Amino acid sequence: MRSFAEDLSVLADSHLTQFTQRDPQSGSARTWTAADMSVQPDGDFMTGVLGFSTPDQQKIFDHQAWSWVKGQTVDLDAATRRTVAPFAVDLRDGNRWVGFAPTASLRPATFAAGLEQALNRAVVAAGLIPTEWEVDLVTARAEIDEWLLAHPLVYFLRRTVKMPNPGRDVDDDRAEMRALAARRKTEEFSAGRNNILDINSEEFRQKLDGTQTGDLELQMVAHDAEGPGRSKFNSRNAADESLIDEFGLDLMLGMELVLSALQLYVRARP
Repeated sequence: MRSFAEDLSVLADSHLTQFTQRDPQSGSARTWTAADMSVQPDGDFMTGVLGFSTPDQQKIFDHQAWSWVKGQTVDLDAATRRTVAPFAVDLRDGNRWVGFAPTASLRPATFAAGLEQALNRAVVAAGLIPTEWEVDLVTARAEIDEWLLAHPLVYFLRRTVKMPNPGRDVDDDRAEMRALAARRKTEEFSAGRNNILDINSEEFRQKLDGTQTGDLELQMVAHDAEGPGRSKFNSRNAADESLIDEFGLDLMLGMELVLSALQLYVRARP
């Protein structure tokens, strides 16, 4: 059985980490590609770039005629700084962390879904042993605790346990999922009318374990303390983050910055 590092190296070398989908708003084709994937000299990390291109027409201003009308129209299928994101991966089997630099068009959930599909399409196209890779966002317990402190009147909790990527250990939840050949286990807890869940109970706290490793998705809904409104929390929209320097379209610099940030993140984890 290949290691995680070997699996990713095979996919990177295949040049098959690409797929096309329709833009949900414009309906135009988006071609996603994970490229420039290379293992660092220490063998523990990989860097790369994920991005998508879309077909577009651009008008070049004609300075000689001082005219937009007479300007040349150019057909392009290209990416912009808003649609490419450098990333880094911790290849060690016990870690498997991914860091990336989100953009206006590549928010965390969009990036995770794009990289996930690119890897899985490559597995199929290369004819490798079927596995289903998932890229899961990591949400620190501190962020969840901060939300609960501000919104203690929780009346709904949905907890989805996910099967880890190939090679990861499984706990009791996942052992049960494996026995049933399931990749998801979802539980819902809803308080009675005009009641709330006991967020201070040990049972509730235990239901939160797993977001810090990306193996659990949480959705919570709470009554607002003042007024009839409600607030929602979704771990799919709440990823751990740190600041890096601006890199524009210098993607080599971007990969270096993301790699450095990921290495610091991994060292700081308990």
